[in-house]
Amino acid sequence: MPEVKLLENAFSEFSKASDSIISHYGILENQIKELKKELEEKNAALERASQYLYTILDSLPVGVVVIDGRSILFANKNAEELIPEGIIGNLSSTSDKTGEIRCGLGRYRWKTEALSNGFEGKHVVAIEDVTEIERMKEHMERDERLMAMGEMAARISHEIKNPLGSMELFLSMLMAGKMRVKDRKYVEYILFGVKTIDRIINNILSYTRPRELSLKEGELKSVVSDTLDFMSVSTAVRNIDLEFAATSPGRALFDPDMIKLVIMNLVSNAMDAVGPKGRIKVDIRENERYGVLVVSDNGPGMTEELRRSIFNPFFTTKDKGVGLGLFIVYNIVKAHGGTIEVESEEGSGSSFLIYIPKERLTVL
Repeated sequence: MPEVKLLENAFSEFSKASDSIISHYGILENQIKELKKELEEKNAALERASQYLYTILDSLPVGVVVIDGRSILFANKNAEELIPEGIIGNLSSTSDKTGEIRCGLGRYRWKTEALSNGFEGKHVVAIEDVTEIERMKEHMERDERLMAMGEMAARISHEIKNPLGSMELFLSMLMAGKMRVKDRKYVEYILFGVKTIDRIINNILSYTRPRELSLKEGELKSVVSDTLDFMSVSTAVRNIDLEFAATSPGRALFDPDMIKLVIMNLVSNAMDAVGPKGRIKVDIRENERYGVLVVSDNGPGMTEELRRSIFNPFFTTKDKGVGLGLFIVYNIVKAHGGTIEVESEEGSGSSFLIYIPKERLTVL
C-alpha cells in the first residue's frame, strides 16, 4: 500500500536523521568539553598571572595607587601601609606630574600618569616614602655646614689669640712698672677683659675640636636620673612639671660627664621653651644598636627653618643666649658615634632623640 510505504520511508529517514543528530551531538559535546577545559586552563593561567602581578606590586618598595577622581580603585600593600590618609585627595586636585608632599613629619615623593586604552579618566600614582632619605641628606648637610663653621670659628679664634697674647704681655709689663694707683686700676680692668676674651676663645676652640671621651659601658637611666634630680630644683621654682618615665634602662657605651652635659643643655632649653606651668618629659628607650635618650616638651614648637638651624654655633633665639648649647650637644653626641634627631612642628612642642651606640662605632 502506498501510504504504508511512504510511512516506512518517513520513519527510515527520521531514524537516519536522529542517528545523525545524535552523532553530531556527541561530537559537539566533546568539543564543548574541550572548550570548557581550555577555558578553565586559560582562567587558571590568568589567575596565576593576576596573582603574580599583585605579588610584584605588593613587593615594590613604593606605593602604587589607581585613582578615578578622588576615588581609590586600587592600592598595593605598601600604599595601604605607608601612605597617610589625605595625600591622595591632595594629589587629585593638581595638574603636576611629579612633586613632593609633607604629611606630619613624613616626606613623600610622587609621580602620576594617565591611563589609556579604554581606561581614560583614571590615573596611576607611584608614591615613595623618602623621609629617611631626606633625614640622612639633612644630617650630611648639617655635618658639612657645622664642619665648615667650626673650621671658620677655629681660624678666627686663632687669629684673635695672637694679638690678645701680645696685649696681655704688654699689659703685664706695664703692671710690673711704676704707675699711679688710678692708672694701675685701669690696666687691671683691661687685663681682666683680655683674659676673659681669651677664655671665651679657648672655649670656642674646645667646642670645635673633637672631644676625647672616657667611655664606659652602663645604663643611661642612672645618669639621667641623677642629672634630673639635680635640675628638679630649677624646674620646681619655675613651676614646670618634669617627668621621667624610662621604658628601658638604655644600655650604651658613653662618657657619663658628657652625657650629663647633654641632658642639662636639653632640659635647660626645654625649660626656656615651655615657661611656667609647662611640661617636660624625659624617656629612655633602646633598640638592638642604640640606647635612646628622648627629651620632649609642650612648648611652641619650631618652624622648619628654625629646626634646621638650631645646631649652628652662635645661633640662638634667646635675648641673652650665646648659641653654643645645642652645638655642644651635637659635638658630644657625634663624638660618641651617635646621632641626634629633632621632631617638632609649630604649636606641637618639640622632641630631641639622642642615639648613643651600645658598641664603639666609627665617628663620621
